[in-house]
Amino acid sequence: MASRVAVELENEAGIEVEKVKGGFGEFSVSIDGRKVVDTNRFWYPNPTKIVNQIRAHLAA
Repeated sequence: MASRVAVELENEAGIEVEKVKGGFGEFSVSIDGRKVVDTNRFWYPNPTKIVNQIRAHLAA
């Protein structure tokens, strides 16, 4: 999922993505040091919803 989200965001102008290996089953997104998305191994969201969440945060 991380790769899919990263590719989609990298295709947008002005967005730089850095992937960092997390813990077992972890998927989180931080923007400028602030955690925007935080999941765990029991809740793995749809990649499109993640991308939309990130876009909404960047637009705010």
